[in-house]
Amino acid sequence: MTLSQSVIESLQKSLRCPDLQVFMKPEWGSHNPQHRTLIREEIKFLMQGRCLYSSISHCHGMGLVAISSFPVGVDIEITDRVQDRVMARVSSQEEFQAAPSSASLWCAKEACFKALRPFQQPSVISQITVGAWEKIDSQTETYRLSNSSDFAAPSENRGVVLRVPEHTISFFVFPS
Repeated sequence: MTLSQSVIESLQKSLRCPDLQVFMKPEWGSHNPQHRTLIREEIKFLMQGRCLYSSISHCHGMGLVAISSFPVGVDIEITDRVQDRVMARVSSQEEFQAAPSSASLWCAKEACFKALRPFQQPSVISQITVGAWEKIDSQTETYRLSNSSDFAAPSENRGVVLRVPEHTISFFVFPS
């Protein structure tokens, strides 16, 4: 699985992050004992000493790296692996009911958590509240971090969730 250039361009536009770069490789998946080493080597090569933000995510069979000049977060999960009961524990009832799916909500919260590193990242994802979900098409939604001020983060923020066969992927940035 890879993301087409048109999907990446759509992400760049939706996130208002024209320099977003996305790289995916099956060998970066958690099934590979060397996945962390491979990902770190690739990031070092891709960043080439430039001062950029990066975010990593992996699940069984796939790994993903996002790089940008803006604080960025990414998460990929096997869609069927995310359970409603877990999401109900780490989300408010209102947040859980407003989300398109448990996998979308989990990936959105994880991507926000990772993008908050330069600010006041919370200790647990249950402190993160996402909302303002908007359906773009049958496989894509946008969202926002609702409580950015709790983390001394910019109020300007954007997230996108993609559902691709077997996986849910979220990208999140603070584009300012």
